Amino acid sequence: MEPRTSTTRRAWLLAAAIVFAAASVLYSAAWMYYMRQAPPQASVELGFENDYRRDLGGDLITSVVPGSPAESAGLKPNDCIVAVNGSSLSASREPETAAWMAARPGDTVELTVQRPGEPRPRVLHGTFRARVGSRPTSYLRLVSWLDEITASFPVFFLIVGLPVLFMRLEDRNAWLLALLFSAFVGAPSVPDMANIPALLRSYMYAYRAIFDGMIGAMLYLFFAVFPARSPIDRRLPWLKWALLVPAVVIGIEGVRYGDPRVPAFIANLLGERGANSARLVYLYASVVLGLIALAATARSEPSPEVRRKIRVLLWGAVAGIGPAIIIRSAQDFARWQPPFWLNMTYTLALFLFPLSFAYAVVKHRVLDIPVLLKRSARYLVVERGFVALLLVIAVVATILLANAFSARFSVGARTAIPVGATFGVLLITAGTEVHRRVRKRLDRAFFRSAYDAQQILEELAARTLTVTNREGLATLLERHIGDALHPQSLAIYLKALDQRLVAHAGDATGREIAPDLARLASRHGSTQPIDLSDLEADALDMESTEATGAECLVPIRGSDDGDLQGLAVLGPRLSEEPYSSGDKRLLASVATQAGIAMYSIALAEKMAQSMEAERRAAQEMEIARQVQAKLLPQQSPTLATLECAGRCIQTRAVGGDYYDFLDFDSGRLGLVLADISGKGISGALLMANLQANLRSQYALALQDIPRLLRSVNHLFYKNTDDCHYATAFFGFYDDHTRTLRYVNCGHNAPLLLRACGTLERLDSTTTVLGLFEQWDCEVSERELVPGDVLVIFTDGVTESVGKNDQEYGEERLMDTLRSQRNQSAAALLDAIVADVQRFSVGEQADDLTLVIARCV
Repeated sequence: MEPRTSTTRRAWLLAAAIVFAAASVLYSAAWMYYMRQAPPQASVELGFENDYRRDLGGDLITSVVPGSPAESAGLKPNDCIVAVNGSSLSASREPETAAWMAARPGDTVELTVQRPGEPRPRVLHGTFRARVGSRPTSYLRLVSWLDEITASFPVFFLIVGLPVLFMRLEDRNAWLLALLFSAFVGAPSVPDMANIPALLRSYMYAYRAIFDGMIGAMLYLFFAVFPARSPIDRRLPWLKWALLVPAVVIGIEGVRYGDPRVPAFIANLLGERGANSARLVYLYASVVLGLIALAATARSEPSPEVRRKIRVLLWGAVAGIGPAIIIRSAQDFARWQPPFWLNMTYTLALFLFPLSFAYAVVKHRVLDIPVLLKRSARYLVVERGFVALLLVIAVVATILLANAFSARFSVGARTAIPVGATFGVLLITAGTEVHRRVRKRLDRAFFRSAYDAQQILEELAARTLTVTNREGLATLLERHIGDALHPQSLAIYLKALDQRLVAHAGDATGREIAPDLARLASRHGSTQPIDLSDLEADALDMESTEATGAECLVPIRGSDDGDLQGLAVLGPRLSEEPYSSGDKRLLASVATQAGIAMYSIALAEKMAQSMEAERRAAQEMEIARQVQAKLLPQQSPTLATLECAGRCIQTRAVGGDYYDFLDFDSGRLGLVLADISGKGISGALLMANLQANLRSQYALALQDIPRLLRSVNHLFYKNTDDCHYATAFFGFYDDHTRTLRYVNCGHNAPLLLRACGTLERLDSTTTVLGLFEQWDCEVSERELVPGDVLVIFTDGVTESVGKNDQEYGEERLMDTLRSQRNQSAAALLDAIVADVQRFSVGEQADDLTLVIARCV
């Protein structure tokens, strides 16, 4: 059962449409009737051409015949006759018409004339003469024929606007179209006839003033939102309402005069001409803005189908309205008076506007009217035909029964008639039940999609295999569901990466779903469609439901966990029939296919995210490696008695090993090698911390090496966790004395190979850095002689693992050192690194760092 609120709303909309249509038809009928009641032509003339202008309050002289009584009286083109024989023409031309009809040749007439540039009107007197000359009969027939067409001006707009309105009562665009076409109906002036009843005249004045005042604003409002929202409206959504406000004001102000008028206080401020010019500028600007909005929509709309519809409307609007804008603006602003044929041409061109819209409705399915018309017509014929068939069967069966009863039984015809009638009543009653059941089948038969359900599912299943993103899936679903069921509105909501349900296709694209619809779909727990018309009113928020136009919800659930991945929100069917069980089975199958596609899309997105994260991590690690490489010495120092070389090879892009050469000037050099607990990013950060602490204060070593290292230990202890520490070797070499003073902070004992062949180990002189707050050290000293070689290394060298899980060890390092002792520091470094790498099997397990110092 349809919700009561929806039924009530449709009833109110229908009532409003009937009242609106009645008002428009009444005005149009009265206008067309009185346009055809033009008074007979007067027998006298003054010899001028004129155009009655209600906005100027009189008769505007467009031309004066040379040598005519008008010229003798002093009339000139662009004069405006504002009164005849003292009677004002501001409200109508009746005084002028009456004077001309009553006059005879030789009679005089008093004309009050407002001449441009003069502050006050002047009074002229003219003498009538007999009307001279006449047009050819063929010309008069053509003019009469054209006048007849012009007098039917409203029909073209009403026969398009009102049927669309009644077929699409709940469509905002149908109402806007009806209002726009009614504004065009009210554009021509009210016929200036004395025989129009006062009440009818007041009504026509009010209708014309209101709708003519709105014509520019309604044109922009309609094209700002139809057939798709214009880019101008997306940027300036307030503009359409801002243009509508003055339209209402000038319309209401002019209801007594039959013309839109600027309020009196503005007219007093700007003057009559200034106020009228402001109104005209507003009118033409609104109309031009409307055409620009439609052109912008045609240019920006991505859908080829919508672009085709827009092009038809655009060219119809430009061809129909464009000539009228050009000619009427020339009349209003330049006081130019076009000839009769040009006036008639632009009037006839206006008919192209409603005709182009009718063509767009029929040919390009604007507002989906053809679908509704064709299906409704077929349905009506078959459904009513079935009713007629039942009646015929009932009547024939009744007659046959009556005749058979009369022939068989002796009671005769008097008894046969009531018996036959009783049988007919029973037959019709049974036929009513049959009709009720058959009607349901007819509903399903005539308002089902032209596509077979199996065909739709097969195509959808094939297409979903190629869909790679949510937008593609949503567009696919929108097209298939729309082709199958033709809902009035349709939105496809899919779960985004941030877990929100956002419309990716349909009428609500880009908007998040109403919370109550999402909760309802989540509680539903299956892929079966939810018919909102079957729910109790308190089961959902009716306000948001009506706002979205929802009638049927189709949950889309993941194929793995059943989690809600999307929701298709369908509005009422174009046929206004409910969704059948067959429709819901189709929708459930479509939802299942969509759930599989969503699972594939989500999986692909996770893989893409993982790959992107790995790429970014690799990129960041490469940057970190480059930064850490810059923290290590870029070149070896040069001393007179000592040559040095160092290298750090990390297991990862960055690591926790660190070596450095500290230049104290005057032939003094610091040799530093440290191994930070931890590897990778954490080790690199600690290494940078240690390097910064050491380099910021290493000058202290000139006076007091222990003081320097106590400070470094203190800072390292404060800035790191309890579990982090560093082993380090700090040596201070003096080039002049060949003396090496050093502190070994729990590090692997460096090897000092003497020139004589003996090997010394520089064992630990204190514990590790950063593990204890209270820390101190002792300094040891060695004197070096030419040929001595010092090797400082990390455990990554000696603990490198070879075959059978054997470690490289200090013995092998000593052997390599002895065999290569005569090499330069750099060559000896290369030889040790090459030997370690040949020995190792598989990946390097730990950072490998070496410093070689050779005394020369």
